[in-house]
Amino acid sequence: MYGIEVRESGVGPVVELWGEFDIFCIAELKRMLAEVSLRRTPALVDLSGIAFLDLQSARELAVRSLLNAHYLTFRNPSPQVMATVGALGLEGWLNLLPDTGRGEPRVFSGVS
Repeated sequence: MYGIEVRESGVGPVVELWGEFDIFCIAELKRMLAEVSLRRTPALVDLSGIAFLDLQSARELAVRSLLNAHYLTFRNPSPQVMATVGALGLEGWLNLLPDTGRGEPRVFSGVS
């Protein structure tokens, strides 16, 4: 079970992802990321609710992070996202920002 919600905020679209992302939801994940990227406005993608992330979903996030670096910011990765990214060696592919609780993201690199 998974969820994808796109809502508008004062700074642009916010995409919230939660649940388990695997082969069964990859088409919807791709479609949603493509739609948000086509707006050509900055968007936040909140990864805090992801409980499982498979290879294809992680790869899709990494590719979108590289292709749409000026428009998509991936924020607040869950421990499961960090574990998958680390296991697949995608640390340098994804620009992941933690949620600092202060409104100003800090750059995060590596797996903790």
